[in-house]
Amino acid sequence: MSKSNIHESSILDLEAIMVRIRHFCAYQERCSHEVDQKLMQWKVSQAKTRQIMRQLKEEGFIDEERYARIFVRSKFHINKWGRIKIRYELKGRNISENLVNKAMEEIGEDDYMRTIHELVLKKKLEINSEKHLNIREKILTFVTGKGFEFDLIIKVLTELKI
Repeated sequence: MSKSNIHESSILDLEAIMVRIRHFCAYQERCSHEVDQKLMQWKVSQAKTRQIMRQLKEEGFIDEERYARIFVRSKFHINKWGRIKIRYELKGRNISENLVNKAMEEIGEDDYMRTIHELVLKKKLEINSEKHLNIREKILTFVTGKGFEFDLIIKVLTELKI
């Protein structure tokens, strides 16, 4: 195979990869870390990966701030995660501290406290009070496990006299 045929073959490979990875990014919002992991899974070389990542960012398929903001909104509103868990997950996806802080602005303080109230009351109803003497501890464990701050949960438990 001549040198020009090898070059043509790699251009075709790159285009095929680009089609697949664009589809991957268009299906749901992705961060650089997730795209990088997918390309590694597909055994794409580091050189091609850098080229692909640059092109995806230029085309708007990857935008870390947009990703972080959507992640925060969905994990808070849909999954009822607290700031601690959301922050931890974003850091695990190599999102910068600056972008994490910007994205956390998506959570309003009133909504945040209302969500803690809802989670506390929901868990209180689920616990059979006859079998569990320490309802407060069970609720605290549940809500902290969702990533909410200990002091805010205690404040809500106290307000609700639980």
